[in-house]
Amino acid sequence: MRLEATHASYRYELPGDEWAVRDVSLVIEQGEKIVITGPAGSGKTTLIEMLDALILPTEGDILFDDTSARRLAKAKRLTEIRRRIGVLFQFPEHQFFQDTAYDELAFAMRNFFGPDEELIAARAALILDKFQMDVQRLKHVSPFRLSSGEKRKLALASALMPAPEVLILDEPTAGMDALARRELLRLVESLRDATVIIVTHNLEDFLPIVDRIIGLAAGEKVLDMPRPLVPQDIERMISCGVKPPLVLEVQAWMRREGVRLDRVYNEMEGLIAELKKAASRVVG
Repeated sequence: MRLEATHASYRYELPGDEWAVRDVSLVIEQGEKIVITGPAGSGKTTLIEMLDALILPTEGDILFDDTSARRLAKAKRLTEIRRRIGVLFQFPEHQFFQDTAYDELAFAMRNFFGPDEELIAARAALILDKFQMDVQRLKHVSPFRLSSGEKRKLALASALMPAPEVLILDEPTAGMDALARRELLRLVESLRDATVIIVTHNLEDFLPIVDRIIGLAAGEKVLDMPRPLVPQDIERMISCGVKPPLVLEVQAWMRREGVRLDRVYNEMEGLIAELKKAASRVVG
């Protein structure tokens, strides 16, 4: 699905409220992996709610495969769009409400496609294999009895059950330890055909796998940069109010100090390993 915002603005209907999103235009093609970042209150959550057709823009429009969200709403067809988009809001495990973990997993498919239990079981087996979770155990355990890591896996697996064309993740690594973050990154990277939109303050987690970085500040789009250009434009990110990944800030500082590396490192572990090799060569 092709997503397009055309001069989209949104203001909540509360006295004295400023614009949460103002005059944002962007295009996201099918299969792209995008990060949307910016400080708290910059409009990130409001923007993804418009991209998921949960809310309609106050001004401007959102287009789904070139069809206006307003036209779809008038024809009562927004549910068709939401069926094609999976959303995982921050701390989704706080939103569980089914008696068993399996029912939680199956809820979206039953809601959108009806109680075809054979289809649901086949889809569950396929998805849970990626998450290394036992389907029989999920049928007999409450979602609230799972570990915190298992809860986050279950929430993501539930979003993937209807095979969405677009997956929106809102601060997906919040509260995760390093191991869980790496596992989530691996799962997101494995979604080859789906569009993935990640809202995060932590660019470093997702920098190795995304195609573009979109920055918001005070409700406006201030940055739309392909990932390969990010290391060369750190100062622009900072001037736009977007915090660059620490690993890139360190390398920018090194370049200013005259230290040259053979390549750009998107992960701190790789940069540290390279610096250790360089140090050992100097000592040797």
